[in-house]
Amino acid sequence: MLNKRSLGIVILLGVVTFYALGTGFDFFFRLLYALLLVLGIGFGWAWLNLRGLEVRLTRTANRGQVGGYLEGQVQVINRFRLPKSWLEVAEVSDLPDYTTGRGVALVRDQRRTWKTQTYLARRGVYRTGQIEVTSHDPFGMFRLRRRFLPPQEYTVLPAPQPLPDLDPRLAHLPSESRAHRRANHITPNFSSVREYAVGDSFRHIHWPYTAKMNTLMVKDFDEGMSAEAWLVLDLQRSVQAGSDAVDNTEELGVTIAASLIQRLVDLSMPVGLAASGESAHLIRPDSSPAQLGNLMEALAQAQARGRTAMERFIYELRPQFSQFNTVTVVTPSTRPEWVSALASLRRQGVKVAAVLVDPQDFGRVDSQESVLNALMLNQIPTYRVRRGQVLNDALRNALEGAVGTFVPAQGMEVGR
Repeated sequence: MLNKRSLGIVILLGVVTFYALGTGFDFFFRLLYALLLVLGIGFGWAWLNLRGLEVRLTRTANRGQVGGYLEGQVQVINRFRLPKSWLEVAEVSDLPDYTTGRGVALVRDQRRTWKTQTYLARRGVYRTGQIEVTSHDPFGMFRLRRRFLPPQEYTVLPAPQPLPDLDPRLAHLPSESRAHRRANHITPNFSSVREYAVGDSFRHIHWPYTAKMNTLMVKDFDEGMSAEAWLVLDLQRSVQAGSDAVDNTEELGVTIAASLIQRLVDLSMPVGLAASGESAHLIRPDSSPAQLGNLMEALAQAQARGRTAMERFIYELRPQFSQFNTVTVVTPSTRPEWVSALASLRRQGVKVAAVLVDPQDFGRVDSQESVLNALMLNQIPTYRVRRGQVLNDALRNALEGAVGTFVPAQGMEVGR
């Protein structure tokens, strides 16, 4: 690759060639030979610098969390018999503010190793892991590049906030009134013992009771408390506010969803996610060990580029819900139309709640007062989160009051 200096030399080479051939003077021929020699040595030096290199990158994980660090170790080895100098080694990545370049010089069989550390400021899926080595010649005319190692995906997960004082009305947290469902497979929840029936697995036989009753007895299992929590995240593009890449209603909504998911998983509740982004994310509630990772990865990839209005999205999700479900909607919307869709779920027996992200704090002109009025009229537990507010304070108590009059929870401010 030619830089401006080498391009100038190429132009000079053309001019000298023209005068050498046009005049026949020895001076121009000698200058021409000197320029060709310098160009040949420079290009050869830069090209040989990239031969015989071995590059390694060691990384312990393929995902991190906002607020953490992407750490790794780069090692460059010279397997060539000639020494190398004027080398720049950098990892190729689309992570924001990612810089890991370093200049190195190596003799034969020498190793250079260093650690890299980059702060993770924004969630998402990024390409990392490919190393680019740039070689320079002593005259500064050529910059040749060569890439090592295949690129890999690195996922930056959202960082949840702790919610030790989460209002039980928000997600209808565990209580003795919750129902149980029978399971056809072995679970940690053992409910009763009954006589053996044809088709029962021998693995379910309860041997102490079998000996006591003198007949085959089998154990019944259930799936535990069957109430399942759904988080519905509004990622419609037109309702978002805020221009900063990490300080807007989209990022705050994702943080709220991640915090609620983390809290409910800690309480051993099956949790699912539905997000109306550019491509809809739909993960059914589950209590398996991998569920938390799946939900956080979905939130890491979610982008507020959707076109589906929240009311339509809720109606499309309606077949997924039952009376054993709780549905919490997280939205910055100022349109009250979606409240009627949520109220219809409530009439269906689904327990519902709404968490409103205040868009006025992020520069939006219209307010959520009409949405608040509609939610209060339908007696839907409602929470409002302001910019910069601690989530535990915002989600500790629901807003209370008559239509048009709202009493904020402790630590909250009344919306503008």
